[in-house]
Amino acid sequence: MRKAFLLGTGFAALCATTISHPLKAATIDDVVARLDALERSNAKLAKENAQLRERVNHISEPRTAATAVAPGSPKGNPVLHAAVAPSPAPAAPEHTVVSIGGAPLYSKAPGSNPFIDNTTVTLYGHVDLSGDIFNPGVYDQGTKFGVASNLTYFGIRARHNLDPYGYPGWAAIAQFESLVEVAAVPTERAAFGTRDSFLGMESPWGTIKAGKADTPYKKATAKFDPFSATLGDYNSIMGNTGGDLRAEFDWRAAHAIWYESPVWNGFQATIMVSPGQNTAKDNSDYALGDFNCPATSSRGSGSGFPLTSAPEGCTDGSYGNLYSASLTYNRSGFTGVAAYEFHEGTNRTGDEAVTPLSNGGVLTVPTGAVGIANEWAAKVGAGYKFNDMIGSLQLYGIYEIMRREHTVAAFNERSRDGYFLSATQSVEKWDLSASWAHANASPGSPGTGVLNAYPTPGVAVSAPAGAADFALNTVDSSADQYAVGVKYHFSPFVSWYMVGSYLRNGPGAHYCLGVSGHGYGVCGRDANNNVIAGNKAEAVTTGMTFDF
Repeated sequence: MRKAFLLGTGFAALCATTISHPLKAATIDDVVARLDALERSNAKLAKENAQLRERVNHISEPRTAATAVAPGSPKGNPVLHAAVAPSPAPAAPEHTVVSIGGAPLYSKAPGSNPFIDNTTVTLYGHVDLSGDIFNPGVYDQGTKFGVASNLTYFGIRARHNLDPYGYPGWAAIAQFESLVEVAAVPTERAAFGTRDSFLGMESPWGTIKAGKADTPYKKATAKFDPFSATLGDYNSIMGNTGGDLRAEFDWRAAHAIWYESPVWNGFQATIMVSPGQNTAKDNSDYALGDFNCPATSSRGSGSGFPLTSAPEGCTDGSYGNLYSASLTYNRSGFTGVAAYEFHEGTNRTGDEAVTPLSNGGVLTVPTGAVGIANEWAAKVGAGYKFNDMIGSLQLYGIYEIMRREHTVAAFNERSRDGYFLSATQSVEKWDLSASWAHANASPGSPGTGVLNAYPTPGVAVSAPAGAADFALNTVDSSADQYAVGVKYHFSPFVSWYMVGSYLRNGPGAHYCLGVSGHGYGVCGRDANNNVIAGNKAEAVTTGMTFDF
């Protein structure tokens, strides 16, 4: 009817025009074509209006689903949630939805409910930036100022609820998490997925995951340290067998499978297996799929960087299979922890050498004296939180044993005991904390040190690279670290902190501040990277954290 009306109107106009201007038949066809185009345009506009009306109806619907919080989100304040609907719906074309109150911009959901696909996606992150003043206590270094990005990360977490599909208590889960170099030039250390990333399945009997993650041994006591990721971090000593920047038993396994049990009356167990996947029998090659020596951080000590293979061998702590387990108990303010980790076939043949000393002596570490051997660690810890009339007081303590098997005692720097104590007094928005970590002396060491007394006659500024003045196994290798600090909480997600730390290395020890978390470490090394054992390092750091 409408088309006939439009055609009639068109012909009436044409008849009026032809009185003074005769037209050819082609002109009438052109007008009809234009009218057809106009009708199609009107139909398209009507369709668009209908779609817009549908979207407006979505906005006006109650948004209880959009504000639901994802269950089991251990990190930060999750955003971009999609709530879970009671049951799946039949398939239908995908459609876009308007983002309101954190609802997703796009959904696979059919029909009028954009949340019925039962998948929750969470964006989360942690930002920690600090300014530091530090002095490594080394003859040619002095006091320095730095800005550091400390374990800053960004992640995406997804959970698909399988309840409506006939699997009560089951869910598929995935996570991708990456280091973010806020105050440093990004490298492959900050590539996406460099931190805990996995695919897994939740069930009423626990959760199984595969990917990469901090070991159960590391996680078991992580909350015991009030100064994590600062220059007062307890990994300067705890989990650190030989000193320097690598805490071997505070590690993220790059390829692993692990099981996390449900919580039973306050108890929870976690077990992890990480295959070495090394083609070399002595674990001296890169693990399959990696371009970094096993058990080393990217570009770190012993990593083999920048080579794309390991022609000289990974001989500075590379190991095969890793096994890690923990049992934790939390109830009524009390925390109990027991954890164990085993590194199979740890290759330290790089420690075997003949090194001339400046005093005319020679340190000889014979072949096989250190070699390839298993290394393991075990620890127990406890904590208690209570109200002391001022506020709340949190106390923690750890006793740790680390051992390397079948190694000549005079050259074994990987076997020792350690202790850690911390206390945090909370008063309203303020936390006042203090900690102490101690490393007992090891039986020996294969290393050498440089006297902390340069310049000397004939040496203008620093000792020459590769200098060796004395053998570390001839002197005490114990060490102590002390830290005090204050933190102010603007909200549960934003805080400011200030931490002071002091590290006393025995004459044969070479531990560092800021290991395994801070943007950089403060070590007893001179300008030519010689080990300056026995240094006394100190630092003050202040910064801000923001979780989302």
